[in-house]
Amino acid sequence: MTNTEPRAGDTPGANEIGLARLVAFAAPALPVAAFQLPFVILVPKFYAENIGLSFIAVGAIITVVRLIDAFLDPFIGYYADHTRPRWGRRRTWFGLAAIPTTIGAFFVFNPFPDVGPDHTVFWVAWFFVWSMMLSVGYTALSLSHLSWGAEVSTSYYGRNRIFAAREVFAVVGTLVATALPFVMSRLGWHGDEPVLVALSIMVAVSLPLLALVTVIAVPEPPHVAHHHLNFIDGLKNLFRNEYFVRLLGAYALANMGNGVPATLLLYYVRDYVHGNEETQRFFLLLYFLFGVLSTPLWLWLAKKTSKHRAWSFAMLTACAGFVWSPFVGHEFLGDNAVWAFGAIMILAGMSVGADLMLPVSMQADVIDVDTARTGEQHTGFYFASWALANKVALSIALGLGFVLLGLVGYDKGDHSGDSLTPAQVHVVTNPPVEGVVAVTPPVQKPPEATRKKHTSKNGDGADKPVKQTPLASWTLVFLYCVVPIVLKLAAVRLVWNFPIGPAEQAKLRAQIEAHRRAETEEGDGGPA
Repeated sequence: MTNTEPRAGDTPGANEIGLARLVAFAAPALPVAAFQLPFVILVPKFYAENIGLSFIAVGAIITVVRLIDAFLDPFIGYYADHTRPRWGRRRTWFGLAAIPTTIGAFFVFNPFPDVGPDHTVFWVAWFFVWSMMLSVGYTALSLSHLSWGAEVSTSYYGRNRIFAAREVFAVVGTLVATALPFVMSRLGWHGDEPVLVALSIMVAVSLPLLALVTVIAVPEPPHVAHHHLNFIDGLKNLFRNEYFVRLLGAYALANMGNGVPATLLLYYVRDYVHGNEETQRFFLLLYFLFGVLSTPLWLWLAKKTSKHRAWSFAMLTACAGFVWSPFVGHEFLGDNAVWAFGAIMILAGMSVGADLMLPVSMQADVIDVDTARTGEQHTGFYFASWALANKVALSIALGLGFVLLGLVGYDKGDHSGDSLTPAQVHVVTNPPVEGVVAVTPPVQKPPEATRKKHTSKNGDGADKPVKQTPLASWTLVFLYCVVPIVLKLAAVRLVWNFPIGPAEQAKLRAQIEAHRRAETEEGDGGPA
């Protein structure tokens, strides 16, 4: 671990922003996070169970959307770096990107057309189109936001401050999103549909407003550019940056380790732990609450050691929680399984603040390596390439997770009260004995049936565990427990001795500033 001269990164740059502007910069992360995790956790489940799409269809749509979005990432990042709009690169791209992000979130969370679940082609197209708009808009928005934060602060610990503020708002937004269904269920609004509608309205109102405040209040960072590399040369330089490649691999692995269990959480709680709907919501709330509460701990640890060591300890903390997941099933602990799983969620949640904050702050330091070498600032291009590799890895992991569950015959359940036949209600409330697969006739929907008529209004039976075959059950356990531990340990192996610490980053910034001063003096002495 490179931890010499630990105070080198403490010296703030001349352009560090004050508290008011820091809050203005970070605030849009709240509504963005309000849709980000529900989009991963609730939306696939909702389109599978309430809309009626198959696991394979949902997994395929998610995979295709992520792959297309990932393909566009480097182009968005490249042009965001090389355009010169009147109001500044970061301000303009950030403000414009908020528009499709808001529209896509509203429609994918709020599938309001009065069209029946038997119109599969319509719902596949609906899910695909609005998911695509949301994903591409979010890509442009997040790339602009991350690049803005990396450039507006230039010191090792100053960047921690920028990205910690951003991720605290993000986790608070996720807390709002997870607390909302918990509160609504206590008030009698059960099921995912009212939650998703409420979230869509909240995002539609708050995201444009907060994005406008950010554009007005936060200064455009200075741009370092003396000549422009073309797209191909930019890619070559990017992959010559060995620090970037190493950090990229670690972040992709760690994010896959977060994404797979997050997507399967509700099924794991329902069918393995036997928690009800309120328990599911409470676990999500607990997870992100401890993500907020643990942020000062990881900031302190990063300052005492380094960003990469603090992040490694956070990932090991998550592994210490996941390793107990197979042993908290209802068949082992009975009703105590819920309490035991809550402890696991606390440990996993403690690492989420570090996962969201420290790797992004490290990425800004890695970009300094390229800036010091080339004299060019390719922040957006770096964050875009980072997002591309991460999305490809995550989409494959998530898509294969759903497909694998479908192939082993995992019963997603169809608990929408009015749509169950008497035989299906019996199966849900009286699961078959171990090893017996219950076969029930398909639901016969009347011609006038619509999706809304198949939405549970009272939640009765919607949170009952579904009896799975041993193969399906242990496949779920493997995906939820073993996969994230293996991925996170591999990430720790890559970053434990990461070579950029506070002293090294301070030297890089000194080189960049010296190069900038030399170019400025040369320009002042040359022809106008």
